[in-house]
Amino acid sequence: MRRANFEIEKNKVIRQKEAAERQPNLDFATNLGLNLGRALDPSTSNFETSTILYNNFALESNYTLYDGGQTRKRIKKSELDIKAAQADAEQLSKDISLEVLRAYLRILMAEENLENVKKNLAQTESWFQQTQRLVNGGLRSNADLREIEIQKARDEQRIIETQNFIDQSYVALKLILEIDPSLSLKVEKPKKISEPSKVVKNLSFKEVYAKALKSQPGVEGGELQLESLQIAEKIARGTKAPYVSLFGGIYTNFSSSIEDFDKPNFSDTTQVLEVQNWIDAETLEPLTLNRKRIEDIKYPTVNYFKQLGNNIGLGVGVSLTLPILDRKASQLNGELARINYLQKQEDNLQFKQKLRTEIQNSIADVKAAAAKLQAVEKTYTLLEAQIVSMKNRFNQGNVNAFEYKTTINERDTAEIQLVIAKYEFLLKKMVVEFYEGKKLSLRSN
Repeated sequence: MRRANFEIEKNKVIRQKEAAERQPNLDFATNLGLNLGRALDPSTSNFETSTILYNNFALESNYTLYDGGQTRKRIKKSELDIKAAQADAEQLSKDISLEVLRAYLRILMAEENLENVKKNLAQTESWFQQTQRLVNGGLRSNADLREIEIQKARDEQRIIETQNFIDQSYVALKLILEIDPSLSLKVEKPKKISEPSKVVKNLSFKEVYAKALKSQPGVEGGELQLESLQIAEKIARGTKAPYVSLFGGIYTNFSSSIEDFDKPNFSDTTQVLEVQNWIDAETLEPLTLNRKRIEDIKYPTVNYFKQLGNNIGLGVGVSLTLPILDRKASQLNGELARINYLQKQEDNLQFKQKLRTEIQNSIADVKAAAAKLQAVEKTYTLLEAQIVSMKNRFNQGNVNAFEYKTTINERDTAEIQLVIAKYEFLLKKMVVEFYEGKKLSLRSN
């Protein structure tokens, strides 16, 4: 059950994961590098022969506009998987309940047997005392007394064996329920059991099977898994659908090669005299111009944060992906999914066939158990009446101890068979009720 519950939780997480695929993503990226020698300045896209420190930042997002309905199909599949896992857990719970029922009835049967054995021992002791008086009066021999002593020893042995069976049955029940074996546990005995004739007279295979198809979670779970695999095949074959997404981002960067021309540094500059000669176009007279030019002016690098602010850029667009050749991945994955679907379909048919067989057997079993219980009850009643008659004859000396003891043993055997038959019928009856979807209960209506 714990593993089944984990499966439910896992499928719930998968459902959340598939639903989250509809949301846009958001990624932040940055890099820091150093270019040496002649290299491309990543901030200006120009080749420079110098040592350049650069730092880029990007905040990007992507949102799926169309994916051929793949996300929607995956969400639907995960929802079916959750329901299927819940149905499997419920079916497992019902199956475990049958195991608990069998262990419980085993204890009830053993405890009732113990009561009968103790009652028989008390009767044997009473018989022993009565025979002792008859021996003392000369009406019975010591051989009759020894026969009763043997019977008494057998009754005591059966008490020990039955008590040991009860202890083992309690341990088995505790193991099924994962209860500490040292914990004290006592089962409650039902006060009344339904009469056999009231249970079996109207049993119909068609009606029980129809109820089982609706009440057994395993049937529903198999159909849900089949529907999930059908969607899985569609997902596998839908990978060749076009994929359209919307993307956008914010970008900025810093480069140590970007200079601030608003802040020239003239501390290490050099003045150069330039002489320019030319002829006036109108007068044709030679002219001379002398001018000074400043060289080696240095400019500081633009401030880091100022660059990041100045270089901010935005980008947005639409992306289209259309698969053309996928090495038959879509086709082959679709075929594998189809085979999985067919396999599950066969599993469901086998499950229903097994259910059909179990119901047929359980109906036959409960009818046979009811007939057996009635027959054993009749046998036990006749032997009880016979013992009353033989007891009077034994007291009168008309029946010896061996004959009396033989009849008592037959009665004791019938009593044990009666207990077994009663609980066999009870178990078989409740198995049919289990398939009918009824709550497992020992209380009589």
